[in-house]
Amino acid sequence: MTVTGYQKKIMAAVPEIKKSKAEKLAHKIAKRAQAMQEQFDFFESLKILGVISDPTARDAVKNMEAAA
Repeated sequence: MTVTGYQKKIMAAVPEIKKSKAEKLAHKIAKRAQAMQEQFDFFESLKILGVISDPTARDAVKNMEAAA
């Protein structure tokens, strides 16, 4: 979601908030969401490569390859 999308959701949820305050909050939320997604992608990559012992992601890839 974009900063504008977060800003619209904030302003819809809290109508009395100033636009500038909603924009600042939206920037913070977007930055944190991006960081969380990057971290998630990193750990999923490690799982697929077999660096982490959790087999969930590797099993999913094997199942997709078997179905193809």
